[in-house]
Amino acid sequence: MKKLVALSALVIATAVSQSFGRFTYSVLYIEIRDDFGLSNTMAGGIGSLNLVGYLIGSLAVALTIGKLGLIKTVKYGLAGVVIGLLLLSWAPNSLTALVALFLTGFAAAGVWITTPALATNILGPDRRGLAIGWVTTGVGIGFFTACTFDAAITNWRTVYGLETIIGIAALGLLVLTVKTPSAPPNSSGLSPKTLKQVPGWLNLSLTYGFFAVGVSLAMTFSAALLEEDAGFKERSASLTFALIGIGLALGGPIMGWLSDRIGRSSAQVVSFSCLTVSCALIATGHPVAAPVSTLIFGMAFTGVVVNITAKVSGQLSAEAFGAAYAVLTIVFGAGLAVGPQLGGIIADTSGSFRPALVLASCFATGGLLLTLLDRKPQTEVN
Repeated sequence: MKKLVALSALVIATAVSQSFGRFTYSVLYIEIRDDFGLSNTMAGGIGSLNLVGYLIGSLAVALTIGKLGLIKTVKYGLAGVVIGLLLLSWAPNSLTALVALFLTGFAAAGVWITTPALATNILGPDRRGLAIGWVTTGVGIGFFTACTFDAAITNWRTVYGLETIIGIAALGLLVLTVKTPSAPPNSSGLSPKTLKQVPGWLNLSLTYGFFAVGVSLAMTFSAALLEEDAGFKERSASLTFALIGIGLALGGPIMGWLSDRIGRSSAQVVSFSCLTVSCALIATGHPVAAPVSTLIFGMAFTGVVVNITAKVSGQLSAEAFGAAYAVLTIVFGAGLAVGPQLGGIIADTSGSFRPALVLASCFATGGLLLTLLDRKPQTEVN
């Protein structure tokens, strides 16, 4: 029972940090843009700064995780996200929102980098894929919740206010159930050399970077595309976008199980193939194909994250994983930071969000090709 509660605390922490702290902005993009009177380029820039914060936060985690350890890092990270959400629930101007989103992005890195290793410690190395899948499920649950809040509540600050309350409860649960060990951590912190112990580390880094650019484009602009280009009503667009969250939630255990059964690389090929097709179909704005594709997108998103994370985790100890995964996450964060700014410029130039989704599909195709080029069998450590 204690293990189940601890795992649940990690899942909820991931929901708050990744979905509330990072992805809610995508759901509320149009409302925030219009409230502050911003162009798509400026609004996209605010979204990019959240991801720049994630990039810098990943570097900070890489430098400090050796001293703090996994558990302190996840607690400090979640606390930072809650403070950022509180600022967003007040945000009288775009500058405050910008600072708050930077903070939530920065702090979210501490949660995401540590939770896969902590979940694996709970479930055991033989269920590594499933453990990481369950943590990723938290992202889906949180994302669906954010979309539901947006559909039911007209004031975007109130949405962030509710998320702040949930975040405070999540932090309390994490502090009570996931205890800091008495022994000091033995990781050396930032360690590119540790990442190089993972077979195919360079290809893996490039793949993660391509994936990051593609999904940041899709996550930031899908709802806006459905509402402004495809003619969906605001509530319908939010609920359709919420299917991404359901896909993320379902994809966690399903793709984690598939990864354990058919192998990391094979499952990654399946995920990237689905990601490529789903982004292209969302771009059409078709009343049936687009909603179905958002669900598939969510599952494929989870599949890529689970498999890349498991590839790194399977080669290293828990503390070494934290250090190496922090380095890999820096690459991921750099890719995430590119997408919203690039998509905003494209939207202002073309007058449509469709090209951003087409570009997302192209980057997913790049990730698929890189995966096919490097399908080497790996022996995992226990």
